Amino acid sequence: MKTIKIVGGILFISSFLFSCQTEKKDLIDIKIIEKDGLESMTYLPNLEFNEIKDSAIFLFDEKDYYRIFTSEIKVAPPIYQNDVIKVRVFTRSQLAENKNEYGFLVRTYSKDGKIKDEMVVASTIGDLSCEGKITSDLRVVTYCPSGEKTIAQIEKDGSIKVIENE
Repeated sequence: MKTIKIVGGILFISSFLFSCQTEKKDLIDIKIIEKDGLESMTYLPNLEFNEIKDSAIFLFDEKDYYRIFTSEIKVAPPIYQNDVIKVRVFTRSQLAENKNEYGFLVRTYSKDGKIKDEMVVASTIGDLSCEGKITSDLRVVTYCPSGEKTIAQIEKDGSIKVIENE
């Protein structure tokens, strides 16, 4: 009888603890806003994006060097890292047709610094107008005003796999 009470108490306490857990929080959440009549982007939390000077050879690929000529590219410190991968977010801004356009890219790196994979998280560059976020369980969620939503998972090996595309 005493064992049943103890087991019951443990089950009650553990169910209470698990039901009180909060949802996974976002590592970064990017929104399109209107500012002074122009489209802009805002993101939370406020990561510090810096110009890349000393480690550009490791952080960039060939496409990035072309992008540097036409836009400003900055990178935030890693938003996630473990013994196998590092996850960084890049932002790109460029002036096109008298307005600023913005893009956010998530990129994964191997432990030795090589680029593993990448995906656009949010962008107003060109015909795109999509918002996005990266959650603490390393899901990349992008959604566009047209109703299109894409969910991808950053895998343990650093690859990014689309798991849902509506």
